[in-house]
Amino acid sequence: MFAGHEVAVIGGGNSAAPAVIDLLPIATEISVVNFVPAWQADPVLVEKIEKSEKVVPYLGWEVLRVLGEKRVSGVIIRNRESGEEKEVSLEGIFVEIGLVPNSDFAQGVVSLNKYGEIIVDCFCRTNVPGIFGAGDVTTVPAKQIIVACGEGAKAALSAYDYLIMGSFWVERAICPI
Repeated sequence: MFAGHEVAVIGGGNSAAPAVIDLLPIATEISVVNFVPAWQADPVLVEKIEKSEKVVPYLGWEVLRVLGEKRVSGVIIRNRESGEEKEVSLEGIFVEIGLVPNSDFAQGVVSLNKYGEIIVDCFCRTNVPGIFGAGDVTTVPAKQIIVACGEGAKAALSAYDYLIMGSFWVERAICPI
């Protein structure tokens, strides 16, 4: 859909960087607008992005407005330090500002990692027997709808096995947390 077009990726972290890399062979120009004045992504990703002449970084800028009637035609951005405003023409916007898991309900019940994700093993088990987790709120690395659906099915099967077969079978299945 965006082959041969100018696009923008909003964000500069580990959600945005893979999106930029995925767009490199497709888009003609990729404006990266990041609220923070520096990349926040892994250095190996940033290195790959910075090698491309297609990427125009706007680090320390914010999006004020999206332009266009029925289709996106551009954005108005502002430099957070100088206040300078600029119109950038483009035909697509990808908002990639990261993920914050909604896991407050699980705090103090099961183990969470430093990002607030529920720690699960390959059977979707948490550290508490009989409690299972699935979806983007867990430590499963690919935050995709199809992955979350598959993990939900796995969690349901694991919970069924736990309830019907007893904890003996589930505990014997080797898959460390």
